[in-house]
Amino acid sequence: MTFRPTTSQNSQISNWSQVNDMVRQLNNEQLTKAFRQAGGNSVITGRLPYVNSYGTLIYDDSNVPRILVGTFNGNVGIWVTKDGISVIDELSA
Repeated sequence: MTFRPTTSQNSQISNWSQVNDMVRQLNNEQLTKAFRQAGGNSVITGRLPYVNSYGTLIYDDSNVPRILVGTFNGNVGIWVTKDGISVIDELSA
């Protein structure tokens, strides 16, 4: 999130709109936080982009999700797959 200070040159409505946008961004970051590497995701933590999934999803160097610590479809656990196999594909099968 980028902090953008309000200014007296802007209208009051514009300043409040800016503050509301920053609060929305902050709330979104509290739900899901993604740490990225050059090829894509490295780690996603929080609400995951799958049905009923929360926790930490860790990707390998080829951008394949390999480790899930948390919940998936209501099941709690720690799942690790072999090289090149997506943990999400394995759990969805």
